[in-house]
Amino acid sequence: MDLEALRQEISKGLHTLEKLENIITIFGGARVSKNHSAYHKTQALAYTLGAHKYSIMTGGGPGIMEAANRGLMQYKQESKDSSVFSIGLNIQLPHEQKINPYVEIPLEFQNFFSRKLVFSYNSTAFIVAMGGYGTLDELSEVLVQIATGKHKRIPIILYGKDYWSGLLAWLQTTLLKEEAISKEELELLATADNPNEVLEILENFKKSDSPHHTS
Repeated sequence: MDLEALRQEISKGLHTLEKLENIITIFGGARVSKNHSAYHKTQALAYTLGAHKYSIMTGGGPGIMEAANRGLMQYKQESKDSSVFSIGLNIQLPHEQKINPYVEIPLEFQNFFSRKLVFSYNSTAFIVAMGGYGTLDELSEVLVQIATGKHKRIPIILYGKDYWSGLLAWLQTTLLKEEAISKEELELLATADNPNEVLEILENFKKSDSPHHTS
């Protein structure tokens, strides 16, 4: 690993994002086609989040990542709103994953480590849509960071209840039952099926996280 290249990736990424607020990171697979319902659901979600003044950050590639960046840009083009941004943190892979055309702020990475660090830098929430091993890796990373107190608690939303139901059932009936995770760690995860449910989760988190909130 080239340590200087790693340092430069991290420095450039953090410097680029440090002045941006209300960023929501959307994780998801590159293999999801434009015709898939998950693509359209993610595009609609990003459009709605843009309308509520959230910028969108993705892995910058095709599939779900493209859908999210596309939805945000669609909102921007229709509304002429210049206060939100479409961000892509692209990873250079052997099969040459190219950054999708809906990214305004592109950042290129050679290392997964530095890319993950920049993802978690100032995200307001993590939304995890349909994806494979890479998406599961990103989900596991943020769960570990938050569960161990290395990252402040923010919403982690599994988008697509049917898609994620098997994972949630396994976490509850196996990991929780065997005390491999705690009830509080399981409760780090929320689920949503549409933009309104996502907005409700975000709003409820803001209320519960408010210094004036009392339970």
